[in-house]
Amino acid sequence: MDESVANDPAEFWKQRHDLTPRTTTAADIEDRAANGGRHLVLVADITDETVVSQFEPVLTALERFDCIAAVPPSYLHVTVKVVGNVVESPKNDAEFTEEGEGRIVEAVRSAIAGVEPFTVTFPRLNLFPTTVYAEVADGGRFAELNRRVCDVPDVEAWDRDGEGFVPHATLGQFIDTDGYERLLDHLEANRAVRAGPLDVSAIELVAIDLAERFPAFETVERFDLG
Repeated sequence: MDESVANDPAEFWKQRHDLTPRTTTAADIEDRAANGGRHLVLVADITDETVVSQFEPVLTALERFDCIAAVPPSYLHVTVKVVGNVVESPKNDAEFTEEGEGRIVEAVRSAIAGVEPFTVTFPRLNLFPTTVYAEVADGGRFAELNRRVCDVPDVEAWDRDGEGFVPHATLGQFIDTDGYERLLDHLEANRAVRAGPLDVSAIELVAIDLAERFPAFETVERFDLG
């Protein structure tokens, strides 16, 4: 499946039988870690105790399939925007210095000023070529945050930003193609999640270690909504 042709969850699900999983191997993780620098992402933390308990049976079920690595509960989040890497000598638009990081923090704070807290739910499972995820029902609020951050100078917009942005909570990452059809049978029979509701009152700029498949999040800055 050409991921670029799908820009909404229903389209991804419709094309599931034509999808060839794109795996992230241990070698892939080594390659991305070799780039160095601090990798920054804007996220909404969804590790609320109730929400985690609602997702845990789904994660346990995913662990039975060899083609996918289920995320640890501590990794549960919704990505608002991938920001880029902090390095000593930037070489492209995805890299910036520590001074540039400081400017971005203040610009993001201004960009999201006035955005009110909102409530989300996670109604069902879906999949990208790279991951199994939970859809997010948020009335377009995460897309609004994404658009605002994309307008910040020095923050690069990627293919999956703007019109291509699909808010989601990653639950597993493909590590093999064998067994995909069996996994798909399971997803079709157990698609409903019904996690939430969850109040989103802040987003966080976090730094992650690209050498880890599911890294811990180091909070760089918290941005309260409202």
